[in-house]
Amino acid sequence: MARRKVTPSYTAAGDDQYLFVVTRDVSGGENNRMHPSVIPENQSETLINVDIGVVGERKRRPGTTLIDDFGSTAATSLFNFEAQGETPVLMATVGTGLKHWSGTGTFGSVTITLTDSLATGMVKAYKTPTGDVILLSNGTDNVQEITPAYAVTDLGDTNTSPPKTTVMANFRNRIWALKNDILYFSDAAPSDWSAAFDRTSNAYRMPVGEERAILATREAGLIIMGKDQIWGLNPSTVPVATDKPEKLLSYGCVAGNTALQVGDDYLFMSQDGVRALKRTIQDKLQSGESKPLSYLLKDEYDDINWSQIKKACAVVFDNKYFIALPTIGSSVNNVVWVYYPAQQAWSVIKGWKVAAWATYDVGGEERLYYAEASADGKIYRAWSGSSDNSTAIEFQETSRSVDLGQPIKKKVGGELKVTAKPSGDYYLSVYGSFDNGGFNLLGTLHLLGNLVTFPTTFPVLFYPDSKVYKKFHLDPYGSWYNFTWKLYHNTVTTNYDDVTVYETSVTSHLEEYIAEEEA
Repeated sequence: MARRKVTPSYTAAGDDQYLFVVTRDVSGGENNRMHPSVIPENQSETLINVDIGVVGERKRRPGTTLIDDFGSTAATSLFNFEAQGETPVLMATVGTGLKHWSGTGTFGSVTITLTDSLATGMVKAYKTPTGDVILLSNGTDNVQEITPAYAVTDLGDTNTSPPKTTVMANFRNRIWALKNDILYFSDAAPSDWSAAFDRTSNAYRMPVGEERAILATREAGLIIMGKDQIWGLNPSTVPVATDKPEKLLSYGCVAGNTALQVGDDYLFMSQDGVRALKRTIQDKLQSGESKPLSYLLKDEYDDINWSQIKKACAVVFDNKYFIALPTIGSSVNNVVWVYYPAQQAWSVIKGWKVAAWATYDVGGEERLYYAEASADGKIYRAWSGSSDNSTAIEFQETSRSVDLGQPIKKKVGGELKVTAKPSGDYYLSVYGSFDNGGFNLLGTLHLLGNLVTFPTTFPVLFYPDSKVYKKFHLDPYGSWYNFTWKLYHNTVTTNYDDVTVYETSVTSHLEEYIAEEEA
């Protein structure tokens, strides 16, 4: 008997085959480590310039505002000088000079002459009986002492002077200074910092490698970070030889200015990404099995320029950890990863070039600032405003790939619905990708909504909790197994949360299999 050829065809199934998926929460952050089809429901493949700090919405992140421009000389570091009884100031190292700012106007200059550009190795110490001072060191010149009145004193280079290093910390009224494998400590609250050290005797040796950072903890003493290893030391009130350093990790910190306390953890950039030392369970107990905190940012990790990694820097602000990093082809930090500790989630900032960070109080409000990593010496206020100094912020969310619970069956028809905040005469572009193909522009969502435009006739009704939405039909694109959407906005607006997405939902139907017989 001759076999008959069977040609399958598909049509939309009945109402009982209706499928859907609703996404209201992407607070799990960005994840491009996993295949898009298995990314968890509260994560997205990419979140570029998206703030996910509020569960149930994702909005365009705040921008930047130019504070001052130093011309062709770039700023290399920023720090907050809060001397007791004095007005706090924001200070910047610019070339071989030093500048200060009190919250308004432009930066003033401090008379200081060094041979090498100032790096980021400055520390505030307590000096008796004359009050707070800054010890400023670039690792090449002698350490400089600076008072709140901006009087500068060269502390010399003798056995009793602070060592020339960019890694210092203030702990229990002493300055601790790391230079290669040696940790030096000063007298407690000395009256003269040029005579506060005994480099021959007051030191501990530990094989951490090239110095990177020292972190002072509340209960565990000091965390000493080198390029090769990380050690801990909990010294006595008066340090003695029997205070033994202890190795914490067999790997090191690649960029000292990324090492910060974040909540009860101590974050830093290692060779395999951002890691954390925890006060309860040390990272070393997970050796060989633990993953870095930034494990899900595979694409961003693969794009790091490791030849420039020492320039990476971080700051803690608004319950977030911001880390600026250099990408391949860039000699400066030109991307920022943002970590949300409460959610253990990440997003990515593009458009900022950060050489150094600082937080500073203005009128009782803590604000974030950064020095631009470029040939121009610009200082910006960050995480504020609706644009990057009048340049549009490129908002982009690329979703996980959804199969509506039916990974091996084709879907046909349906729609993508996008719900957002009504905010103004702006448009959100909406794209769709079918079965990992290229993105098609499905259309745009007008964010104007039902806002009142003036002039108008009173009385009028305002709807502060209203939403705008639009349905984008998927019928023209045929049948598919998996669907990915992308939301995009790149226009200057008047308020940073003018682009706020509340919900995306996909609905479709299973295709019904019909066998057609051919003779």
